[in-house]
Amino acid sequence: MTIANMGGAIEHWLGFQDKIGRSFMMNEDALKYPLSDYLVNDGSVDIKSINLEKPHPNFSDRLVDVSIFDSGNGALNNVFELKLAKSATRNKSEKQRIFNDLMRLHLANIVTGDKCYFIITGKSINFQRDFQNYPNTGSSFYKQWFAFVRGQSLTFDVATETNATYLSIYQTFVSKYSGSYKGTGTNALQLPNQITTKCEFITGFKATLVPYMAGIWSVT
Repeated sequence: MTIANMGGAIEHWLGFQDKIGRSFMMNEDALKYPLSDYLVNDGSVDIKSINLEKPHPNFSDRLVDVSIFDSGNGALNNVFELKLAKSATRNKSEKQRIFNDLMRLHLANIVTGDKCYFIITGKSINFQRDFQNYPNTGSSFYKQWFAFVRGQSLTFDVATETNATYLSIYQTFVSKYSGSYKGTGTNALQLPNQITTKCEFITGFKATLVPYMAGIWSVT
């Protein structure tokens, strides 16, 4: 699969739905369908290998948005978590949900045969104002976790984080997810020392030129 084509397919699908009056359909659940459609057609993935809302390999009661399994041996190859950029992306609850996805992808990556991806898309104004450039003390809040230049990687501290705002989000993940953890190597859920995200795709046009934007990051 070509990640640039995947990102373009998702943002153009959203633009098409908006043009024909289906903006009411714009929610995170709906994003699974253009992604799956791309994977089957341009991505050459067997439709039988694609699962929606499949259990996370490390948690007993958590589902992942989209996953790809090897059609031969059934091994988990890829995991995708999806988010829709909107005004609420500024809120603490959405910041928590996005970090939860990053942690879930980081843990899934340990057992997958290929990459795990975080995808966020939405109207251009929401993508830029509420996600890419949403301010924090001295910088954009989400630039702690994501590079916004294609091909660039960003590694951030987790277990050793000293900033109280981020540390609170990290500790909340542990308290919320510990009860359902079934990972290997430890009996208790622990924060990793670091997480690395790599920008695999980001819309290359100015927000004034495109109605929707998208970004895709691999997570390790």
